[in-house]
Parts: sequence; C-alpha cells; structure tokens
Amino acid sequence: MNSQEAKEILFSYRPGVDDAKNPPIAEALHQLEHDPELAHWFAQLQRADDVIRRRLRELPVPFGLKQRILAEQKIARPDFGWRQPAVIAAAAAVIVLSVLSAWIIQRSASNGLNAYRADMVRYVSTSYSSTFIKATSFDELRQVLASRKWPTDFIVPDRLRSVTVIGGGAVEWKGHKVALACMKEGRHGLWLFVIDKSALSDAPRTETPRIEEVESAPTATWSQDGKAYLFTVQGNETFLRKYLPPTQ
Repeated sequence: MNSQEAKEILFSYRPGVDDAKNPPIAEALHQLEHDPELAHWFAQLQRADDVIRRRLRELPVPFGLKQRILAEQKIARPDFGWRQPAVIAAAAAVIVLSVLSAWIIQRSASNGLNAYRADMVRYVSTSYSSTFIKATSFDELRQVLASRKWPTDFIVPDRLRSVTVIGGGAVEWKGHKVALACMKEGRHGLWLFVIDKSALSDAPRTETPRIEEVESAPTATWSQDGKAYLFTVQGNETFLRKYLPPTQ
C-alpha cells in the first residue's frame, strides 16, 4: 500500500467508530508508523475533524425545532422524485465545503507566522547543541551555511553588528530551510532566524518590525527582499528594542 492509497482509506476512517482491525484500515494505520509526511497529514485531518465536531456541538438548537419537525411529518407532500436527491446533494455539498474550509484554515494556521514563531522560540529555549554551528562572525557563519547549501543572503540589522556572534544553525521547518544566527550580549542570548517569505502563509508584509510576546519571550518579525525575519532575545521587550531600527 502506498501513501496515496492509505490517504484514501484514512480520509473516511473514524477513530472509535470504525473497526481499526479491518485489514485495509489496519494496513493504512500501520503505514503511518513509517511515513512521517502521511502521519502529519492524518494528524491535521483529525484536528480539522475535531474542530468541525466542536463547532457543531456549540450550535444552539433553535427554539421549537422538535415541534416544527413533528408538525412537518403530518403534512402529506407529493414526491416528484427530485426533491430528496436534491436535498441530499445540497447537504453533502455543505458538509464537503465545511470540511474543506476547516482543512484550509488548519493548514494555513500550521504554516503561518504564529506557528513558525512559536516553534522557533521553543527551539532556542531547549537544547539544540546537535545542530549548533560554531562561528565568531557573520561572515564565518555564512561560509559554514554555504558549505551546507543553506541560504546566506540575509541582511543583518545594523544594531546587531556590534554584538558577539557565537554561532548559528541550519534549521529546517516544515521542509523549509531556516538560517539561524546566535549572538550574545553580556548574559543575554540573541537569535535571528531567516526564512523565505513564501514558506509562511501570512508572512510579514513590511520592513517595519512587529513586536509580539511568545511564551514569555519578546519577538520581532519583519520582511525584507523576499525573506521573513524573526528576532528574539533572552530578556524583555526593552532589551529587544535596543537592536531594532531607532524609529521603532
């Protein structure tokens, strides 16, 4: 069974309702253990289904609905053979559109700026020694990144040129290459991430940094020359602003 065949089976699979021991379903579920991309797709599908179910449960029941349904049942209506299929088709279309909308929203959120920003903050908040690149300058860091076929065409903000460079990283995020520069000022760590704007569904639109706190860490995001920049520090917003353009 290939990934496409597994997707076709898993798309209609309902955990807790359908028999997971059914041979085709069992084989498709087994495929998840060996296919990370398929497993990620299935997890997104389940989250989208959860959103739809939750939204449906939150919908209030119209007052007097039961009485109106019972009243409708007492009225004899001629059946011309087209009404029921049309209603079914319309209902099916609504369900399909709802699922697609939830899927698009979920996909956009998972590939959006908020998800990227949170993942990168978590990345530098934990140990990343296995991917750390030692360097003592931005030029040296670029040389190492270039040797690994990683993007090096990023612009270092003027106010970061005076800090101490300690290294960086060749990071991957959802299949996209991220260049990371690691710096230090006193006891504070500073990190600059650079990714192609096209990798984010809602990348920053201007060169004006936008400040936002993520998991107690101040961050600034902006775009320049087709790249999306994310800057965060080990400190507060005042410390972060020291390294942004003076007009901000």
